[in-house]
Amino acid sequence: AMGEPLVDGDLVARPSPGYELLDSGGGRKLERIAGVLVDRPSPQAIWRKRLGADAWSAAVATVVRTKDGGGYWTHRGAEPADLWLRWAAPHGGELALRLRFTSFGHCGAFFEQDPVWQLLNTAVAGLRAQLGQAPKTVNLFAYTGAASLAMATAGAEVFHVDSAKGVLTWGKESEAASALGEGRVRWIHDDARSFLAHSARKGFRYRLILADPPSWGHGADKETWDFDEQVQILAEECRAVLEPAGRLLLTAHTPGVQRRALANVLATAGFVDPGCGELAVAHRDDPRLLPAGIYACGTVAS
Repeated sequence: AMGEPLVDGDLVARPSPGYELLDSGGGRKLERIAGVLVDRPSPQAIWRKRLGADAWSAAVATVVRTKDGGGYWTHRGAEPADLWLRWAAPHGGELALRLRFTSFGHCGAFFEQDPVWQLLNTAVAGLRAQLGQAPKTVNLFAYTGAASLAMATAGAEVFHVDSAKGVLTWGKESEAASALGEGRVRWIHDDARSFLAHSARKGFRYRLILADPPSWGHGADKETWDFDEQVQILAEECRAVLEPAGRLLLTAHTPGVQRRALANVLATAGFVDPGCGELAVAHRDDPRLLPAGIYACGTVAS
C-alpha cells in the first residue's frame, strides 16, 4: 500500500554507546556524549531530577543559559577535543560523526534524531532494492548532515541543503571519516525554499525529502524563515518536486506546534493519510521519555 505513511506513532531514541541520557529535571538534562558527561538546558524538563547532586556535579561540560535565549559552554579542565560519535547504520557502513561544542549549547548532532536516521537509512535501502538504482533524496535545513550520511550509506544520492557554509564544511569532515559505499552526498549552500524553487523550474524530482526547519532563521541571501507562517508553503513546495509515491518527513521543534498540526499541514499540501508522532529520548536507567519535538510524514499518491 503506497499510501501508507513511512511511520506513525512516537519515535524514541534509545541509549547507545555514543550517547546516553542519564537524567533530566529542573530545566536541565544530564547526558554522556561520546564519553563526555554534559549538563545542558532542557526547557521541557519541568519535573524534578531523579539523580543526586553528586551525579550532576560530575559533569565536565556545562551549558550556561544567557538572557537572550542563547547559551555558552563552560569546561572543567581543557575543552574535549577530537570528539566523534560512531553510528552503526542498519544498512551500509559505520558513520563517524564529528562533534564540537558550539554556541547555543549544541554539539553537532541532535541525538533525538537517531530513530529518524534509522528510518531513512532503512527506507533508502528498500528503495534502492526496488528501483535498482540510487534513489535521489533531499535533506533540507540539513545542519551537519547525520541524516544525509545515514541515507548515503544505504545507497542514496543525497542533496544536502543548508544556508550556513560552516555546517557544510563540518559535514564533509564526517563524510570523509564514514563508510558510504556507493552512496554520495552533494553539499549545497542554499536556502531550502530557493533550492525547491530551482528544482521545480528545472523539473528535478526526488523520492524522499527530510525537512527539519527551525522556528525562525535567515537563509543564504538574508531570506527570513518563520515556521508558523511558512511551513504550509514549504510542504507544498516539497510536494511539487516529489515523484509519485515520494515521501516527505517533516520534523519540528517549535514550541506550541503539536503533531496533529503538522499532519494537517501535510494533508492540506496533498499528501495521503499522513502519519505523525512525537520525538523523544529514553533515559538510560528509568522509564521516563524526554520530549524532543514532533514529526509528520506523508506520501504522494502514486
